[in-house]
Amino acid sequence: MRTFQRICIEDYTITARNGDSMSVKRGEEYITTADPDDHGEVTVFGPFWAKFPVRLFAGERVFTKS
Repeated sequence: MRTFQRICIEDYTITARNGDSMSVKRGEEYITTADPDDHGEVTVFGPFWAKFPVRLFAGERVFTKS
């Protein structure tokens, strides 16, 4: 799986139906997937895997090639 390091440019929180939440914070670096289907979302690897809008990130660098 190809992954990327990206810098978050805007604080953002998502909340699951069960009440669990995950946040990304401006200025922090995260490991994400690509946006293979151009749906505007990437999976962020954190306490759990969650989809976030790709617009929240900048400075994409390849982390793993495959």
